Amino acid sequence: MDDLQFREARQRICRWIDDSAGVFAAIPVILHEHDRLRERLDATERAAARLLQEVNDLRRELDALQSENERLRRDRVETAELLTDGLNRVLQDAILRLRASAARPDVDREPSFS
Repeated sequence: MDDLQFREARQRICRWIDDSAGVFAAIPVILHEHDRLRERLDATERAAARLLQEVNDLRRELDALQSENERLRRDRVETAELLTDGLNRVLQDAILRLRASAARPDVDREPSFS
């Protein structure tokens, strides 16, 4: 190796040393950022698990409420049908009584003392 090659090799080594100092200085920053991001990831995963549990709970609650709503709708329809049938019977009975009383002669009425 001649003098020129030796000087060039030395300059390259000095540049590598200077560059590596910058790289080594960045390593703690990178490690700190890695730790910070890891903590955020862990917190995000915990929050996601908590939200997933909440979503599942809400889905179960929604299913129960939808079932209750359907049951109440069926009950309302059944009640409306029963009321309709009952009112129809009462009205038919009233109509029959009115017709029967209209067909009776006036003699069946209470006497008037005026």
